Amino acid sequence: MTKIASIAAAAVLLVGSIGGGAYLFQKNGKTNIPEPVLNEVTTGITNTSTTVIGAGTASNGENQPENKFSITKEELIEKVKVNNSFANYFDKFSADYTVLINDRREFHSEPETCIGKVYLDEINLTASATVERYENEKLIGRSLIAIMDNWYYNAEELLAETDFSNGGYKFLETPDKYYYVKDENTDKVMVLPWGRSNNIDVYAPENWDITGEITENGRKILSISGLQKGANNYEGVYRELPYTMKVDAETGMTLSYNLYDNDGNKTYSYELTNYKFDDEAEEFRTAADIIREIENDGYSKHNGF
Repeated sequence: MTKIASIAAAAVLLVGSIGGGAYLFQKNGKTNIPEPVLNEVTTGITNTSTTVIGAGTASNGENQPENKFSITKEELIEKVKVNNSFANYFDKFSADYTVLINDRREFHSEPETCIGKVYLDEINLTASATVERYENEKLIGRSLIAIMDNWYYNAEELLAETDFSNGGYKFLETPDKYYYVKDENTDKVMVLPWGRSNNIDVYAPENWDITGEITENGRKILSISGLQKGANNYEGVYRELPYTMKVDAETGMTLSYNLYDNDGNKTYSYELTNYKFDDEAEEFRTAADIIREIENDGYSKHNGF
């Protein structure tokens, strides 16, 4: 397989969608980090093996038990460092994704959900993605994204805008449709329609640990528990917030991410589902098709980002 540059990541997890078992979360000692515990409930996913559960606390690396997984913490860090340089160990990739935003934001207090699809082709240097955004199940916007011939297209259709007087969103009488075009001038493709990059923290490995592993359709999937430390949201208040992740061991790609407040409430999450690599990846729409829609469906062109 060719090692070519790119990032793909994405989207939202509710309990137990990856790995063939439903997962419960239990408090884990003083750090209050959710730890995955295998439940015997099964799903329709094929070729899924039993999870191996290891140590569940983030630590400074001292007195750690013998590694029980197919990859060490240090090896995973090196893979993700490559990821952070926009390189992955795949030629093609596709997935559905969901993102949940349920934390307090300035002017917004209701939960928002984004759903969509993404496809990356590192051989032909094309990419396509779609996004739909909802607040309380009401559609507030859509996005179309495509990369082809070194041009990056991003089209937005806004059905609502922030209400700065009363908070929340107010719906527009006429949707606002516009797009940007940017010269990528690169030998790699990158698409991040979900708004955040949630790779493991390679610079603070003492804040997280590998806690489990499953084999799903021939791929090793790691469970990670950790603490996110630092200022959180617009308030700028220092917090230590627990999170859990699922990571593809071969590529270092984050497949799911769940962030909790100190009371155990989920405040942000994403999950990749139906993810496929290389020859199994599915091009749900071509970049050329998306670009044609952007140029011919009433979007006004804005200059620059």
